Amino acid sequence: MLGVQLVQEQRFRLSITPEMKQSFHLLTLSGQELSRYLQDAAADNPLLELEEQSIHFSKYARKNNLRWLDSYDPLLQVKGMEPTLEQLLASQIRLMNVPNGPGRVASYLAGCVDEDGYLRIELSEVQSELGVSSGELNIGLCLLQSLDPPGVGARSLQECLLLQIRRDASAARYAEHMVQAGLKALVPFHPGRTAGRLGITSREAQEAYDYIIRLNPKPCRSIGCNERSYYIAPDAYVEFVQGERVLGLLAAGNPRVSLNEACSSWVRGSAPSQFWLNQASEAKAIVRSVQMRRRTLLSVMKAVMDEQKPFLSEGPAAIVPLNLTVIAEKIDMHESTVSRAVKNKFIHTPYGIYELKHFFDSGISTVSGQQTSASAVKMRLKEIIRTEQMSRPYSDSRLAAILADEGIVISRRTIAKYREELRILSSLERKR
Repeated sequence: MLGVQLVQEQRFRLSITPEMKQSFHLLTLSGQELSRYLQDAAADNPLLELEEQSIHFSKYARKNNLRWLDSYDPLLQVKGMEPTLEQLLASQIRLMNVPNGPGRVASYLAGCVDEDGYLRIELSEVQSELGVSSGELNIGLCLLQSLDPPGVGARSLQECLLLQIRRDASAARYAEHMVQAGLKALVPFHPGRTAGRLGITSREAQEAYDYIIRLNPKPCRSIGCNERSYYIAPDAYVEFVQGERVLGLLAAGNPRVSLNEACSSWVRGSAPSQFWLNQASEAKAIVRSVQMRRRTLLSVMKAVMDEQKPFLSEGPAAIVPLNLTVIAEKIDMHESTVSRAVKNKFIHTPYGIYELKHFFDSGISTVSGQQTSASAVKMRLKEIIRTEQMSRPYSDSRLAAILADEGIVISRRTIAKYREELRILSSLERKR
């Protein structure tokens, strides 16, 4: 017989408050993302006040012109917009004395060139769109391909290389012949087989190949680029001042936010509505989250640099193996918190700017029982390949044996994996 009864029991449940979720979210953001987040929050909440970073004008001062500081305008230092690739090509066409028909075709084709310099449109479509003959179309195409930089207007990689070779008076003797034979003969390249296929000597094939690999497969990649450059703003810095290590947070990666005193005083002194109470509560939560983010970042970065003391004294080759568990135990935090703090964070060191994740490297056991980092093994591998004889490059098995003699035991497959990550060719393709 079924019945209804009341039962009392005690359960433990982990609940995350909205403020904790916000703190976790802010901890994962990079410096630039945090700045945008705080700007949007300050625009919606009048109680929030984002502190502006002060500009140090002293480095721009001139000795004999003290009034220059008063007339300094940062907008005058902004770089003007660069002309696009289409505008650069059109300006070259206007300087050439060509008939209107081919010039119009060349100008139209210049607008169809992609950022790498390739023509990605069918000529039949251009002919039907402009209503020109095939002769005028070919003249316009030749006109476009005669512009600078060499290789612009090509419809394939093979044509791009041929255009550069034909424009170069000092090109290798059989470079054009080798490209016309097909790119499959170049990747992978073997001097003896390629020479036998083309009827030339191995030395001539090697000279032609060395010349071809110096050509630019994307001739317009850095010309008229509309994309903005991506600059890394470090979140922290570590340096040595009079022999003492100094670590701190940079203002660019850690913006400060505070409560507006006027609005806060009005909220405290009057009887505001529920809307303003919610705004005040939200503003205080954001300020606390940003402050907690700063303390967490400083603790994590200090612990990482304490573990990576060999890196600070000897350089990148001395990075020691490290994982999140070691840092979490050292600062008494959870691994997930350390992982959030490390994500998208950069630090400025005496050896350059490094992503904080770079210092968390896997360990490889050595014969002596100690461990070395994978980054150190990669650097050593790169150094060994750099000093090898080009006529007798080391195979992956030979590289593994050399490292084993140095006390680093790794497999041939690991060597191949590291070599591919370093973008180093195989021994057959490195042979000269």
